[in-house]
Amino acid sequence: MEYHDYLRVRAEQYRQLAEKTEDPLVKEELLGLAAVCEEVANNSEDRLAAG
Repeated sequence: MEYHDYLRVRAEQYRQLAEKTEDPLVKEELLGLAAVCEEVANNSEDRLAAG
């Protein structure tokens, strides 16, 4: 599995956990983690395509 694929899987897991929680602070944190994973995955793919 490529690193960017792994990060996208983790992002999806964070989103699923966020859907299940009722605590708004935890939900916000999980969605933030998912966004960071997606951003890093995109940046990683961009570097692969450029190099």
